[in-house]
Amino acid sequence: MSLRPSRRPTSTAARAGVAIAAALALSACAGAGAGAQPAPSVTASASEEAQPHGFVEGAAELAEPQRLLAAVDAEGAVRLLDPVTEEVVELGGVGAATHVADDGRFLAVTTPDGVALVDTGVWTVDHGDHAHYYAAEPRIVGTLDAEGPVVLRSTESTTAVLAGDAALLLDRAALGQGEIVETARLEGLAPGGFAAPLGDGAVVAAPGAVEVRDADGVVTASEPCTEPAGGIVTRVGAVVGCAEGAVLAVETEAGADLERIDLPAGTDAALRPSGLDMRPGRATAAAVAGDAGYWLLDTRERSWTLVETDEPLVRVASVDDADGHVVGIDAAGRVVVHDGAGAEIGTTDPVLADALADPVAAEALSLEVDASRAYAPLAADDAVLEIDYADGARIARTLAVPSPLHLVEAGR
Repeated sequence: MSLRPSRRPTSTAARAGVAIAAALALSACAGAGAGAQPAPSVTASASEEAQPHGFVEGAAELAEPQRLLAAVDAEGAVRLLDPVTEEVVELGGVGAATHVADDGRFLAVTTPDGVALVDTGVWTVDHGDHAHYYAAEPRIVGTLDAEGPVVLRSTESTTAVLAGDAALLLDRAALGQGEIVETARLEGLAPGGFAAPLGDGAVVAAPGAVEVRDADGVVTASEPCTEPAGGIVTRVGAVVGCAEGAVLAVETEAGADLERIDLPAGTDAALRPSGLDMRPGRATAAAVAGDAGYWLLDTRERSWTLVETDEPLVRVASVDDADGHVVGIDAAGRVVVHDGAGAEIGTTDPVLADALADPVAAEALSLEVDASRAYAPLAADDAVLEIDYADGARIARTLAVPSPLHLVEAGR
């Protein structure tokens, strides 16, 4: 993979948004405990002393998260929809888009010319007992000379892009300034597997195993994993899917511990979990279980639970809130909501049936969930559906945006 930075269009609306954000900037750590800053050491420079905890160059810190819906159409036009104001900002074009991956801030868009990297300009940094919320000017950063689809995952310092059998580790701070800077490259991985930054290296899916590798590619931990494919990062650690279930990588002071979380004994191979998804920053993920329903993977308890549904699901995501909401899209095109006990508590009409009938739209169809809403694209109708899943799967709004084939909720 080689790097090709690209120029970006200037967005007046985006600059205005950042100016407003700067005016509202507050420290998310203010308050008891979280906001207290230690006295500066005698060796600290004046510039270091002037920078508050959580400072990010070129960004405004906000009192609460600013969420945007990033929509990419088939031709690669990138648009940012503010669900509060319903304003749409045209960010620019990246080339015909066949797949989009994200890490909550950046998008990796697969195009015929490579993988375009887009900065949505909004993100959250979760420190466990508190969080920071940021806004900066969005931009099209550049293009990786790589073939997608890719997996994209980030920490505060590193962004990992898995393309084919190699993972490219990028300096995330530089990426936020519009520069693509490679810090390491890990090769010999499982195509279609998974990679997520860990320390100065990454946890990766290699053929037949989940491995922890340092920045030089040296394997420091390994756990067998048959047919590794897909994965997710939870509050507990990084998860890689396997034929047996999953392997969980939990970061430690010494590196990482790898733990197997096997499916219940006797599970039919046709029910292997696929498409792990959840509200970001939570501990329980959901995955489609063949034609039977869905799995819940609790990474705190290291356990799988199978929930059977009336109709097969094509997408599912765990909200992991107090009521245990799980939101899915069934094969008929309905948005279906279940509670923590697995009971169906609401369903829409088959509003996504036409999307599922179109092979291109069906492949791109996403389901984004946050703390109160779920979103799904209706590209043919130039709209995004907003679903209040806690209110019986009620369609709260239909948000207008041109041809949102691919949809991502950024800023979470």
